[in-house]
Amino acid sequence: MREELENILEDIWVKINEEGAKVQPSQYPQALLDELINEGYISKKGDEIFLTEKGEERARKIIRLHRLAERLLSDVLGVSEGIMEESACRFEHILSEEVEEAICTLLGHPSVCPHGRPIPKGKCCLKGEDKVQRLIFKLSELNPGDEGEVKYILADDAVSKKVIAVGLLPGRRFKVIRVFPSYVIQMDNTHFALDKQIAETIYVLKI
Repeated sequence: MREELENILEDIWVKINEEGAKVQPSQYPQALLDELINEGYISKKGDEIFLTEKGEERARKIIRLHRLAERLLSDVLGVSEGIMEESACRFEHILSEEVEEAICTLLGHPSVCPHGRPIPKGKCCLKGEDKVQRLIFKLSELNPGDEGEVKYILADDAVSKKVIAVGLLPGRRFKVIRVFPSYVIQMDNTHFALDKQIAETIYVLKI
């Protein structure tokens, strides 16, 4: 499928599934919509566009590839946000299923992209595959002596405030000193104790 058609499918999927918005034909070039209709990816009812089962599956895959690419570029390669979005758009059109699953496993099957939007699960997530050596872990999965760099945090406001209070922000490096009865980490010359609830929300790049 051509990139311009995939971009329209991606946009329609986001509008319907994440924004809860109605999609109207006037938002896209009619020639491209006709092509998507003829290929069975979308349908038109009155003045509204819907994804067919085939279109839903294809769009979901494109979204997954895009957001996995964002995670890879941000967490592992350290690409800036401006470049990340442009590069992710390119990646989503060229990644094979095998490469997609390898990247997902490498990142520890992330559930959200760097912007906090959900990443649709793939076969590797459902199977819990771990064939590729992972780079991204929850802090709670590390062992004494392990070192890591905070990449992102998945927590509610109350827990996030606790994490911020000790300075565990994305980019900060630390060393695990102890994991029981609480998680003790060292940042610079200071030690901090974290309970399991907090350690479960912090995702880190293992160094």
